[in-house]
Amino acid sequence: MRKFTLFLVAALVMFICQIAVQAQTTGSLSGTVTDQQGAIVSGATVTVKNNATGEERRSTTSDNGVFSFQQLSPGNYTVTVEIKGFKKSVHSDVAVSVSVDTTINVGLQIGLETEVVTVTTGQDVINTSSPSLTNVIDTRQVQDLPLPTRNPLELAGLQAGIAVTGDNVRGSSIAGLRQTATNVTQDGINAMDNFVKTSSLFAISTPSLNSTAEFSMTTGTVGSDQGRGVGQVTLVTRGGSNEFHGGAFYMNRNDALQANSFFNNALGTPRPRQNQHFFGFDIGGPIYFPAFGEGGPRIWNGKDKAFFFFAYEGFRDNFSATRNRTVMTADARQGIFRYNRDCSQPPVEGCTAGVQTIDLLAIGTQNALNPLTMGIINNIPLPNNNDVGDGFNLAGFRYNVTGVSNNDKYVGRYDHQLVSDSPLGSHKLEFILNYFENILSPDTFNGLEAPFPGGVNAFQGGPRWLVTGALVSNFGSDKTNVFRVGKQWAPVGFLLDFDPTEPIIIFPGITNPVPFNGAFPFEKQGRDTQVWQISDNFTWTKGNHVFKMGADYQQIFADTFNDVGITQTYTLGTPSHNTGGIDDTDLPNSSSTIRTAARNLFANIVGNLSSSQQTLNVESPTSGFVPGFTRSRLFKQRDIALYIQDQWRVRPNFTLNLGVRWDTMGVPYDPSGLAIQLTNYEDLFGISGFGNLFNPNAPPGAA
Repeated sequence: MRKFTLFLVAALVMFICQIAVQAQTTGSLSGTVTDQQGAIVSGATVTVKNNATGEERRSTTSDNGVFSFQQLSPGNYTVTVEIKGFKKSVHSDVAVSVSVDTTINVGLQIGLETEVVTVTTGQDVINTSSPSLTNVIDTRQVQDLPLPTRNPLELAGLQAGIAVTGDNVRGSSIAGLRQTATNVTQDGINAMDNFVKTSSLFAISTPSLNSTAEFSMTTGTVGSDQGRGVGQVTLVTRGGSNEFHGGAFYMNRNDALQANSFFNNALGTPRPRQNQHFFGFDIGGPIYFPAFGEGGPRIWNGKDKAFFFFAYEGFRDNFSATRNRTVMTADARQGIFRYNRDCSQPPVEGCTAGVQTIDLLAIGTQNALNPLTMGIINNIPLPNNNDVGDGFNLAGFRYNVTGVSNNDKYVGRYDHQLVSDSPLGSHKLEFILNYFENILSPDTFNGLEAPFPGGVNAFQGGPRWLVTGALVSNFGSDKTNVFRVGKQWAPVGFLLDFDPTEPIIIFPGITNPVPFNGAFPFEKQGRDTQVWQISDNFTWTKGNHVFKMGADYQQIFADTFNDVGITQTYTLGTPSHNTGGIDDTDLPNSSSTIRTAARNLFANIVGNLSSSQQTLNVESPTSGFVPGFTRSRLFKQRDIALYIQDQWRVRPNFTLNLGVRWDTMGVPYDPSGLAIQLTNYEDLFGISGFGNLFNPNAPPGAA
């Protein structure tokens, strides 16, 4: 074990100057020691002890009476200050939070060293050492605040500086910026969706509520040691302690205790079904296991050395969601179009207010119903309400979509103090595993359920992993290093009950029978996004200065497929080249909106074609475009960041932070060669010459 530890430390020292991390999973504790008259006390011994794990660190106050402990695990600590000629001062339950500089100033009293002064209150909760605006949601808040979704990130939407639209915390704006200006990390590793980067407060690892110790939100004045966004969200997983602790829970949300909506009651539609079950347990404590030595078998005691934590959370939901679709009335399906005459619209001669009835089959160029389109339309239910549509030709069909949403979360953490107070320093190992698997069928979150009962549904699901390993090292009392390696991968599929085998028809003006994804009917798609991250933070406390330096390397890989558009699509309508023969004069005293509605209805019942399209993809760089072939793409990207920072305590009440950061975001590229990308950066400067990228009026060939 000792040889292995020495090997790890040597590898770490060689790596410090090459690769490092930006994401914080720790806090810091600093302060000033004075006597009864307020004079500085230098040379005092300061000891901090983690109340849960027994881990201790020591330091000595500088010539200005300053002490500083960096890279402390979040938790409650006991701070002890000793020096000859003064009573020992003990501050218990000093809270250290993630990404926060905790300040505690100690006043010593003259007396014998054997005398003890215990202070249980008086911790300075005001940040006086960092310009960052950071709020911490601690363990008690995470567990006690009402949170129906049991997603801890929902609590972030309550913080100042965060704008939430409705109940969409996931799409929040932080400091008025777009959602991509946010960096979410879990245990120091990138936890965001690195393919669809449009959600601010979203962790693809889906952190578990009962396994989250605390998290911090930085919404302004981000230090140079943090990057990739003005909004910094840092989550930390709970760990074990010297005492065994555990718990279990069960929560149920049931529609039996809920009221139906007014509109559902008016139409006799049952209230949406909801029967959500949340359940799980957690346990943590010291490690005990059999060991063998010279004295024979024994039980190895992990108190103050090795700790474990495990949590499981399950979710089962048989739900229903109310939908109101736009459908054609019975008369409209026979070509009978009605509207209220508007005498302000031409022609107005002899106009009287009332309902105008037009037989579209009698005036159009086609006078027979199309059996193909009518077969689809007649499979769509007739309306049961007038909440949508015009009440004559189009109306609403309200019903409840039923489905299931199931997921399971597993979280495990192991902490081990490898070496303490050795010539090569003290070193602690951390290992954290997060696993999440879910199924949502149909995919009501993206609105991809079958538009009508009995139709084709889309569903989503897949496992998600986040694995982190870290080596926390203290070299003496003034140097601390955290080396971290992690990987996130999240394969997910958005699939159909069965793939389409026939061309798809798009009906204007009504809810289409096929689920839509943007402008196209939905077809199967998915991706496997992976992030490798290697990171390191090095902190050196020297006198009144706290120097921080490091870097961050991330490699993002995505293997994607998308079938959207590969099935032939026919869009009905009445374009200028195929008007269907319905002129404006055929609909007297009508507005343009009414005339458009009439032409859409006519196109639906007779099958009047507006356009047809099909997406063609390439199978290989030499295959050309292949009908029916999926769009399969590989994407890679590499990001590197370097920073250095000095936190200079000029006076006990004045701290100056100086730092510089350099980030380079790599350009995503396709290693398979199926994407068109520039190979010569000078191509960016256009035909007008170097330096004229933003000068479009420059003459061709200008220098």
